[in-house]
Amino acid sequence: MITVTEKVRFYETDMMGIVHHSNQIRWFEVARCEYLRQAGIDLFELMDGGITFPIKHVSCEYISPINYGDTIAIEARLAKLSRAQMVFAYVISNTIDGTVMAEGTTQNVFTHKTDGTVARLDSASYAKLKACYDADLLQPQTGGVSIG
Repeated sequence: MITVTEKVRFYETDMMGIVHHSNQIRWFEVARCEYLRQAGIDLFELMDGGITFPIKHVSCEYISPINYGDTIAIEARLAKLSRAQMVFAYVISNTIDGTVMAEGTTQNVFTHKTDGTVARLDSASYAKLKACYDADLLQPQTGGVSIG
C-alpha cells in the first residue's frame, strides 16, 4: 500500500468550489503510477517491451465533498493480481481529520501493444508486483472498498 498526498487546486473545482468528479479518477491514476514506480515497475519499459495496460473498469463512490484547499491522502493497494490483470483499490481521505471522501477501484488488463489481445506479464515484473500484493494482504484495509 502507498499513500500520495495532494493539495486541492482551484482549477480542480467546479463553480460550487467542490472538486469536479473527474479528479478522483485522475488521483487514482497518480496513486497507481506511484505504487507501480515504488514496486520497481517502469511503465515505459513495459510499453517498449510490447505490453500495454489499459483500464477495463473503474468505479468511484463519492462519499464526502472535497473542497478547494483541502489536503487529501490517496491510498492505493493492489487488491487482485494475476499475470493478465491487476485491480487496485483506493481510498481518498482528508489529511486533517481522516474523513473518507471517496473510494474506488480500477482494473487494468495487460495486452499486446500490436493487436490488443490479452498478454501475460513477464516473470520479473510479476514477481515485483506479487511481493507488493502479498504485503498489501497483510495490512489492515482503510475504508470500505471490497473486491469480489
